[in-house]
Amino acid sequence: MALDLITDAFISTVSLPATPPAATRAQEQEPGIPDSQTVTGLEVRLSRVLVKNNRTAKVWPFPGFADVYLLLVVFDNLNLEPQTLTLSGFARIDDEEDLPVDKTAYYWKQTTPEGPVPSQVHVLLSVLKSKQGLRDTAAVMEQARNSDDYRNLVTEVVRVIANAPLRAAELLLQLGGVVGGLLKDVEDKPLFTQVISFTDINGDFDSLGKTPVVKMNDYVQTTLTLIVRDPARELSA
Repeated sequence: MALDLITDAFISTVSLPATPPAATRAQEQEPGIPDSQTVTGLEVRLSRVLVKNNRTAKVWPFPGFADVYLLLVVFDNLNLEPQTLTLSGFARIDDEEDLPVDKTAYYWKQTTPEGPVPSQVHVLLSVLKSKQGLRDTAAVMEQARNSDDYRNLVTEVVRVIANAPLRAAELLLQLGGVVGGLLKDVEDKPLFTQVISFTDINGDFDSLGKTPVVKMNDYVQTTLTLIVRDPARELSA
C-alpha cells in the first residue's frame, strides 16, 4: 500500500533572483549572451534538513527523540531512470537538530559541446517519522525497485516529463508513496514533503552561481541549493 505524500506537500517551481547588474550591462553591450541553453554544469545540493519539531513528546524519563527516514528522488529530462533514489535512516533525532545530509542530490557536467543540456530537474524530498526503530533501508529500496507499481510509475514519470511536465510533481509524489509504503511502523503523515522543479523555461538556469531555496513547515526546514556553471557568461559578467 502506498504512503500518502500528497497531502500537505509543498509543490513549487523556483523563482530565482533577477540577473545581477553587472551581467545585465554585459548583455546590453553584447547582445546574444548565452542563456540556460548553454550551461556547462548543474548541481542541486541538499544543503540542509533541520528537524524543528520531531512530533515526539518529552515525558520523563523519555527524552523525546525520534527515528526518521529521509527519502530523496531526482529525475531530469535526459534519462529514463531517476538520477537519485535514496532512502536514509537517522536514529534519535531531537528537536532543532540538523540531519547530517549535506550532499549532492543531482549533478550534470557538459562533456561534449554538442551534447544535450538538461532543461528540467525535478526533486522529491520527504522526511518520515518511524514509530518503532529503523528498517534496513537497502532492503526496502530493493523491494521497491522490483515492484510493478514502482516500474510503472518510473515509466510514467519519464513520459510526463517529456510531454506534460506539469504532471511530474503529482507522479513523483505517487512514486515516493510507493517506496514509503514499504516501510513498517512509519507514521501515516510525513513530517515534511516537497517537490521542487527547476526548468529552463522558467529561467532557473539563467542565474549563475549558487541559489539557495528554503522551504519549511512547523516540523522541518530544508535548503536545496541550485548551482549553475557557465564559464562564458561568468567572464561576460
